[in-house]
Amino acid sequence: MAATRIIPMHHNKGKTLAQCLKDRIDYAENGEKTENGAFISSYGCDPETAEEEFLISKREYFRLTGRAPIGDISAYQVRQSFQPGEVSPEEANQIGYEL
Repeated sequence: MAATRIIPMHHNKGKTLAQCLKDRIDYAENGEKTENGAFISSYGCDPETAEEEFLISKREYFRLTGRAPIGDISAYQVRQSFQPGEVSPEEANQIGYEL
């Protein structure tokens, strides 16, 4: 049975926001899980520049609204898992994209 979770990623103490975002993106892009990047896609950003785009977006949000994010959440991660053979890697990627 498939499982999908939306997980808040928190800003770790002792690290900059940029470092935290880089750590999270590096984890998500793990070559062993993505067949060396074959199953990495993005929505509204470029995977190559996602860290910078997140930082720009956060700065722009603050500039426009004057509001800082509540708590120490730096981003959200959508995590999905399937039982072996339940879907192909291509189908899993498409399901994640549509979500």
